Amino acid sequence: MFDLIFSYLLIVIILFSANIGLFLGDFRLNNKKSSLISILIGIIFFIVVYISSFLRLNILDFLTYIFIVVSIIIFGILLVYLNLDKKLKIVTFSIIILYYANSFLIASQLKEHLFNGLLLTIISIIMMIIAFQSSKLLIYAKRPYNIIIGEFMSLYGILIFIFGLTNVSVMNLDYKMFSSFLILTPTYQLIYVVIGIIVLLIIGLYWNDKK
Repeated sequence: MFDLIFSYLLIVIILFSANIGLFLGDFRLNNKKSSLISILIGIIFFIVVYISSFLRLNILDFLTYIFIVVSIIIFGILLVYLNLDKKLKIVTFSIIILYYANSFLIASQLKEHLFNGLLLTIISIIMMIIAFQSSKLLIYAKRPYNIIIGEFMSLYGILIFIFGLTNVSVMNLDYKMFSSFLILTPTYQLIYVVIGIIVLLIIGLYWNDKK
């Protein structure tokens, strides 16, 4: 059960961190500023999840609703981002707050021996930096940069919505027969496909640029 919760948390961290990194790319920051901001966000994230490790909030019965509400908020933020370009700071701040809140709630369900806030923080910072560096090429794509980010947000918004729809069934499975990793294997495969598409897109843009 707790392995499953940790898997949820890890996926949320990867997706939200990548989204934040892409938003930072929209600010046209240099490497130093973006890295400093990523580290600052990571430090605050560490504090948030560290505090949550001392709490024992019993929200497993409400996890379905939490995932669904989070996915709806993501799509709401996406609509604001696509329609109001001048609201970039508000949109980025909203995603960061949602990231902290979602991570806080999920992390509060973990046992201490399964929780490693420092490792998760490092993963978060690395994902933000990778996404920011990728944005340097994505900005020069034929498609508008905000549309590319919008597609990414739509994809992981749908994924989190699926978490909400399937959470009750997954929680009620017999874990003696299935491991949490096997349960979430389709999810991991979907993430691998998304990462593969992004890598191919970056390589294609780089090759196009050289030509």
